[in-house]
Amino acid sequence: PPPPELDPDLPFDFHRFLEQLRHRTADPVAKYLRSFLSEFSKKQWMVHEQVKIIHDFLGFITGKMGLCEVWREVSDQEFDHAKEGMEKLVMNRLYSQTFSPAIPPPNPPTPIGRRSRGREMQMTGRRGQHQEDVERDEILAQKVRIYGWVREEHLDIKPVGESGRKFLTLAMQELEKIKSYRAPRDKVICVLNCCKVIFGLLRHAADGDTSADRFVPLLIYVVLRANPEHLVSNVQYILRFRNPDKLGGEAGYYLSSLMGAIQFIESLDRSSLTITDVEFEKNVEAAVAAIAEKPASPPRASAADDERSSRRPGQHDYNKSNNKPSNNSNSDTDDPTAAVAGLLRSIQKPLSTIGRIFGETTGPAPPEVDNPGGATPRGRSPAPQGRGVQRAGSGRSGPGGGMNAEEAAARQASAEAAEALRIQRAEHDDVVEILKNMFPELDKDLISDVVVQKEGRVGLAVDACLLLSS
Repeated sequence: PPPPELDPDLPFDFHRFLEQLRHRTADPVAKYLRSFLSEFSKKQWMVHEQVKIIHDFLGFITGKMGLCEVWREVSDQEFDHAKEGMEKLVMNRLYSQTFSPAIPPPNPPTPIGRRSRGREMQMTGRRGQHQEDVERDEILAQKVRIYGWVREEHLDIKPVGESGRKFLTLAMQELEKIKSYRAPRDKVICVLNCCKVIFGLLRHAADGDTSADRFVPLLIYVVLRANPEHLVSNVQYILRFRNPDKLGGEAGYYLSSLMGAIQFIESLDRSSLTITDVEFEKNVEAAVAAIAEKPASPPRASAADDERSSRRPGQHDYNKSNNKPSNNSNSDTDDPTAAVAGLLRSIQKPLSTIGRIFGETTGPAPPEVDNPGGATPRGRSPAPQGRGVQRAGSGRSGPGGGMNAEEAAARQASAEAAEALRIQRAEHDDVVEILKNMFPELDKDLISDVVVQKEGRVGLAVDACLLLSS
């Protein structure tokens, strides 16, 4: 694997970014943001259009942020964190339109226009590459159900022992968390944590061999055992909407490895395993029979429902073809370039103020503090209390004595910060307990200090514990 990236001197803090966005000098940026979110939601875009529009907007708004007083004099690292915060905020809000399983399934085409003859047909709901993602999710899930019996020896994995199984269990837990979070950055962190734990297991082994020949079979085994929901869609979502500059180094290596594991499972057959024909046929027949006997289960909740019901801390085309129009797509416009340009022009006309961004929503929006639980990526830190969340003079009541938008926003921010702190403490305790079981020779208080120092990043904490125990 590539060398681990150095920890930044200044951790990413999403709450700090939200505070900066509430600053009066950031009002122009907030207005452009609100306008963009409103305009984006007025039409169902194809995948390649979404990718271009969102990346173009993030590039545009980065330039506007650099002109604001609140960001003009900050360090390069803090401004990079502000860009990360903007990506997270935008993708949190557009998740139901950009994450394939969260988009409603396709409906039968409906005619456009009043006349019965010569009417065009419009298809609503999930389509094009979004529909392909979900179909691949279903194929992968079916493969995992059929090959759920695969054991380490079938993949030529050396025995890992009881201690090694704790590493693998933790890796599965980290990968399963990918479904619970909306920001591409947070999903990447789930993948990183999973892979770092696996590498921790390899470094912990007697021979210390961390080659790809040892790593990839373990990753395949973890995917088969964890069977995370919508794994293909999650990977595609990361590839499409994560800042491309952040997909090099470790992130790029681990994502490529995960895509390789997915493709291996999709094409899995007898020749892929070390197993006798008799044992293979017996296991497959038993798995197929068990699937056939299992009563039909109710449809799984959509990713959007999953997000709301979970605790609230808030290439298949793997070669850049995601940016190209799909052959079977039914675009709503004859000229997608013109449509994209029109949307980008429309955001030049801001629609509202910062108070409305945080005080009004069109529906139940989740708190903006959703970071991978347990993994506690950088950026989970709650906003410092009493630090200018509310502007001077915003304590005035609105008509009828009720709270105005800014008061509501301040209360919401305070409640979110308190909830984030509670979740962070609970997850800290969980991580410490898991690591204590993995490294019983280390003092629990020492492990707690390590987790704090590594800001809850499970992969980094495992590396540190390995060094301390060696």
